[in-house]
Amino acid sequence: MKKSYRLLAGFFLVCALCSGVVSFLMPRLNPQATSNIEDVDFYLVEDIQWLIVGKMMDMDPSYSLVECEDESLQEQMNRAIQDNVRRAAYELDNDPNFFYRVNSGQKTDERQFDEDLSIEDCLFYGVLNYDQSGNLTQEGTMSVPDFSFLSVDYIYSLYDIVYSYGFEDDSSMDLQIIPPSNLEVEIRIPKEMNEKKGTVYNCIYNESLWAPFTLVAFFAGSAVVGLYILIASYRSLSLVQPFKTLLGWKAEFNVVFLGFVTSMILLLGIYSIGLTLDGRLLPAMTRFGLPLPALWVGALNFIAYFLSMVLIGMCLYYVKYALCSGPIRFLKEDSWLGGHIYKIVKDLKDQKNYDLDSKVKNLIFKAVLLNTIIVFLLSLFWGWFLALIYGVCTYLFLVKKAKELTDEYGKVLGRMDRMGQGDFSISEAEQTQILPALQERLDTLQEDFEGEIKERVRSQNMKTELITNVSHDLKTPLTGIKNYLELLNDPNLSEEEKREYLGRLDQYTDRLSKLIEDLFEVSKANSGNIELCFQPVDIVSLVEQVLVENEKLLEKAQLIPVLRKPDTPVVCELDGDKTVRIFENLISNVSKYALSNTRVFIRIEKVKNQVLITIQNISKTPLDFDPEDITERFVRADESRHEPGSGLGLAIVKSFCEVQNGKFEVCLDGDVFKGIVTFTIQE
Repeated sequence: MKKSYRLLAGFFLVCALCSGVVSFLMPRLNPQATSNIEDVDFYLVEDIQWLIVGKMMDMDPSYSLVECEDESLQEQMNRAIQDNVRRAAYELDNDPNFFYRVNSGQKTDERQFDEDLSIEDCLFYGVLNYDQSGNLTQEGTMSVPDFSFLSVDYIYSLYDIVYSYGFEDDSSMDLQIIPPSNLEVEIRIPKEMNEKKGTVYNCIYNESLWAPFTLVAFFAGSAVVGLYILIASYRSLSLVQPFKTLLGWKAEFNVVFLGFVTSMILLLGIYSIGLTLDGRLLPAMTRFGLPLPALWVGALNFIAYFLSMVLIGMCLYYVKYALCSGPIRFLKEDSWLGGHIYKIVKDLKDQKNYDLDSKVKNLIFKAVLLNTIIVFLLSLFWGWFLALIYGVCTYLFLVKKAKELTDEYGKVLGRMDRMGQGDFSISEAEQTQILPALQERLDTLQEDFEGEIKERVRSQNMKTELITNVSHDLKTPLTGIKNYLELLNDPNLSEEEKREYLGRLDQYTDRLSKLIEDLFEVSKANSGNIELCFQPVDIVSLVEQVLVENEKLLEKAQLIPVLRKPDTPVVCELDGDKTVRIFENLISNVSKYALSNTRVFIRIEKVKNQVLITIQNISKTPLDFDPEDITERFVRADESRHEPGSGLGLAIVKSFCEVQNGKFEVCLDGDVFKGIVTFTIQE
């Protein structure tokens, strides 16, 4: 809490320092008058216009500035001219900084004219000569087209009246501007003002001093306070007043209340500074009879500016709090309207995850309640017309959403119809956006359904192929046995021929016995009805043993084995006999299908907690089969089935690997065949 109070004290100190600097600089400013008549406030130019018109009317009572056929417009114009002439005459005749002289024939009016004021001492000097036809010639530094009275566009008060009648200018209606004639007006405004008050002083010094100073003062002060708020921890400030109370209110109340109070205090501060720099606040304090009026002026400016900085700082802090705490979280938790909108939107999104049951009634109630509040607010602040427009827009929005829902529902029905007809392709045009949960379930169902159909077709094809291959592989040795038995029945056979035929019978019998034995092994492994004796097995020693036992088989096939192994034993929990059978089948497969006079690479490597045994060779025939199909029963790379074998070798490898929690996969790379066995290393 100490940190929070230190930050709060620092905040008020920064605001007070900014206020003190502004209050200190304010009375020490030296205003600079503009030297260009075009930069002077247009009110002074307009007052001089009406003064000239008034003097012309005094010299010639029959003179009228405007002539118009429309009596109503003429009457309104005359009334406006009289009011403006009286106002301008009062302001300029009583202005201590304005001197003029008017000549018309023998008549002269030199009220407030100072002969001792030379042209060199004048900030503005001008002589306006209107000849008999009303043409103007100007001398001096006050040459502006407004004094020519050529069009109503140069007379702002009359232009507003013309515009209110629906005309863009006097050229689009029967209206004539009659400039003064036979009139000479000499105007002098001194460089050194006699008094810091009056129309002349305010118009010449007003925009050049207090407006830029006020703008810089408030922007610079806001920047300093904003920098402090940016550096300070918003969490620490949230523990102390007034920030704690500010965060306890909802955002809607803060925007309305804090915004209103800040605007009023800012206007007070700007107005106070303006009155001070114009030199009007200090005389007002003196007229009230307050002691030390200058001190009261400084105190009033300090308080107004200090309160402005405090409120600006609180507004900036609230913006920082909304951004740093998370805009989405701010809308959900600190905004009444945002929280309710978020809850309703969340409920709308959740509708996709369950059926439209009683929960939807609660959602509809909330939506209708929120809609009613919005309509009430519109009616309260902006009138029934906008509320009606809102209702129409809401209806159109709901109709649009209903159409979208209908279209999406039609997509779902069309997709289900295609699925029923056996078309499982997924089209982007049929992807629904309004019902994502249903879409996800349909995608999953469609993929599973399609996969199941493909698997069934594949399984049926495999069964057919299995029956064909089993029939062929069983028929071959049985046919051989039958043929040789018939030959042995020949009484004319010699003993040597009988021995040869008996040897052939023995080969066919062994082949048939091995085929049946392999078939039983695969069936037991696939059914899980197989006995395993797990024990620690060193894979490196086991592979070396299998290679030694099959050395002659590889030499007969003219193959050179190359073993790459780790230097340390790799122990796995395996059944030794089944694992030996795995690698014997792989070596046997290599001896049948590898290209002669090539190397066979056997690589043993550890990958994390697994050991990978890769047997790689170059095939002597093109590898044009599916790697997944080659491990099925009775599937052989030699489709002609000329090579001896049962077609169960790799199927046995796969089955024995899987029952020992291992894995076997086949990879093809051109003519390179890879068999990869994976086991888990014993910890």
